[in-house]
Amino acid sequence: MKKTLLIVAAVAVLASCSSREDGYVIKGRITGSHPALADGKAILSNNDRNDPISDTVDIVNGKFSFTGKVDSPEFYRITIPGMDGRFIVFLENDTYTIACTDSTFMQNAEIGLYLEGGKTNGIYRDINAATRAMARQTGFDVLMKEYQDPATSAERKQQILPQLRQANDLMAQWSDSIDAKVLGENPHSIYALEQIPSKIYDLEADSIKTLIAEYVDDPAFAGNKTLARIQEQVKVLESTAVGAAAPDFTLATPDGKTLAFSDVYKDAKITMIDFWASWCGPCRRANPTIVKAYKAYKGKGFQIIGVSLDNDHGKWVEAIGADGLTWPQVSDLKGWDSAAAALYGIRYIPQNVFVDASGKIVGKRVDPDEIEKFVSDNLK
Repeated sequence: MKKTLLIVAAVAVLASCSSREDGYVIKGRITGSHPALADGKAILSNNDRNDPISDTVDIVNGKFSFTGKVDSPEFYRITIPGMDGRFIVFLENDTYTIACTDSTFMQNAEIGLYLEGGKTNGIYRDINAATRAMARQTGFDVLMKEYQDPATSAERKQQILPQLRQANDLMAQWSDSIDAKVLGENPHSIYALEQIPSKIYDLEADSIKTLIAEYVDDPAFAGNKTLARIQEQVKVLESTAVGAAAPDFTLATPDGKTLAFSDVYKDAKITMIDFWASWCGPCRRANPTIVKAYKAYKGKGFQIIGVSLDNDHGKWVEAIGADGLTWPQVSDLKGWDSAAAALYGIRYIPQNVFVDASGKIVGKRVDPDEIEKFVSDNLK
């Protein structure tokens, strides 16, 4: 199934434990004339929307310093209000130094070169260096610069595109091999753990448990937020596995009324929850196939309830009409924060869940092209 998703040469061995017992120190110095460097603020924050942590310090003549202690290695970023750009920090109890210019900070281009310290950050820096080397070797950086130049003609852009795609494909192959090498040499690390969330979209609970088992058993990761989020995902997957009772939800319809999922599936032999959004290209391309299946089986016990991850009511309603979606539609217009999506652990769309008349889950993640056959088989 094509999806819309809600995140490479290192040889050093990465330890999961810190090299300092008393915490971390980050000392930064950014030179340049940007006003924020004279008397602005620097913010160190984590990447957890549900449990945000941040520390704000003063910038004096381009210099700033953070001190603290983490219970477990974590993914953090350093930002400066008023300046575009950020530093990525795999924060461990270690010593870090930052030295760059204001233009380099705002470009976000070679930021890995200007942050020293931390075992994981060393790997991240080497990965960035390898990626830049790939871009130079394949000519990707030169081609992309020319393609994005406003002065480049439309005709020239058409000539560049095949070369750009070829260079991009080659870079992707190299990147995969480098990533495999890094993870192979550092299998039990915060870097490896941070890669797991992007690799588990189609995995079931037992497979994910196997991936994180060594981290769960390691006291060094006892308070790790990434690990905690993955474990929460496991719980959701277990509660929405095939054979489980489908969690009920009640959301608003386009006309402002409310509709409970249980009031939909009780009147059908099989009901599909269709998680989608008006802004989701793969969803919109799948809709004609879903419409075809609905028309073929709606009189034989098949029903659909669309759960939109939209934020804009107007665009949601417009897409419903444009795509001819005649089945019930609901949304809380909270985008990726949709309550129903959270109940079912939805982290990409389009995605579907099938439920029988008793509310038992009988199928999940059926490719749009296979929906008609799946419904036919389950109605027999």
